[in-house]
Amino acid sequence: MTKGSIGLNAGAICNILSDGQYWSFEALRAKSALSEADLWSAIGWLARENKIEIDNSNSHPSFRPGTNFNY
Repeated sequence: MTKGSIGLNAGAICNILSDGQYWSFEALRAKSALSEADLWSAIGWLARENKIEIDNSNSHPSFRPGTNFNY
């Protein structure tokens, strides 16, 4: 795993999130075909840039575009 691959994976997750809906981790993983580690790295990258919103209100987090999302 490199910074470049994490960035590419983050871009792929942005493309999935562009529908504006909440996505579960499992659904993102299935749609992106990323490993668990690669997906968490991409989510971390997007979280750092405020491009992803993480909802922890129930037992499993869900994700949707954040405040700096611009895709």
